[in-house]
Amino acid sequence: MSTPLVSKHMISSFLHPPLRGENPIHLTPRQREVLQLLAEGRSMKEVANVLDVTTRTVAYHKYRMMDDLNLRTNAELIQYAVRRHIV
Repeated sequence: MSTPLVSKHMISSFLHPPLRGENPIHLTPRQREVLQLLAEGRSMKEVANVLDVTTRTVAYHKYRMMDDLNLRTNAELIQYAVRRHIV
């Protein structure tokens, strides 16, 4: 027998399945910085200059986040940043 709270949660999970990229993972502070700058429309080269790292490091963070969040496109990554109020 389940409690009303558990039943409510189960029903909610069926009615509102998580969107792709809505996994409950936590971004590192550096990943949040990279994501914020990219979502503001900066190029990877510009982000690298702002953070004083190489473009390869920015790319690593970007693609790692996309992999962890199961996102396939830059647009999905930006949408994620907007939904999470990162920008």
